[in-house]
Amino acid sequence: MLKSGPAVDAIAFMPSVSRCSPPCVALLLALLVPGTSADEAPGTTLAHAMRPAADFARARAADGYEILLGPSPPQAPEVAAADCATLYARRLELTRAGLDHRPTFWRDPRHAGAVFVGAIWTPAFYYLPYRAVAELATRGADAARQAELDALRHSAARQRCFER
Repeated sequence: MLKSGPAVDAIAFMPSVSRCSPPCVALLLALLVPGTSADEAPGTTLAHAMRPAADFARARAADGYEILLGPSPPQAPEVAAADCATLYARRLELTRAGLDHRPTFWRDPRHAGAVFVGAIWTPAFYYLPYRAVAELATRGADAARQAELDALRHSAARQRCFER
């Protein structure tokens, strides 16, 4: 039997959730989390059971924020005072790490296989947008690498490494 409390009161509100959009449902699930009180044992309330769902909803909201507005601009890292050869070696390493050696969309054997299997089994087409999602996930790392590369170039320019 459920005890009375904010979580149970929220359940009484749940029949009208069917008319809400997914963000509304996520917000309602997130509001259920603080519904436990100090005198209740952990694991006995609905709010405690809903905690993983609320954490998941918060994480997806953060993902949606990043998709809509893009990643936050990275802060330029401080470059330690180093000689020109060290700066050049680090810039070369970052430039090589930023190169994209992946095949084009149709030359990728995974995509060709997904299209081939998709002609027989339709859910195989679900693999096709995976590359775009993976690129979206690595966009923040690319921006951080570019910020470090810019800081290294600025440090090399301050030391006049480009002059002969």
